[in-house]
Amino acid sequence: MSSFATTNEGGADEQLLARDMIDVHGAEAAIVARGNARTAALAGQKSRARSWIRVLDIIQRDPTKLN
Repeated sequence: MSSFATTNEGGADEQLLARDMIDVHGAEAAIVARGNARTAALAGQKSRARSWIRVLDIIQRDPTKLN
């Protein structure tokens, strides 16, 4: 699982992370984010898992808007 800064108000960091993940992983960005959320949840990292779920939501909404 990759680490990232905690989000600020409005989730700007999560939007940036989602955009970067799409750039790097393309169509598999959602799969990677989902795996990271699952890994964090299994490790008991509740807030990190929630952040990954928010990133996943951003990716799944409409990845074309992130460009």
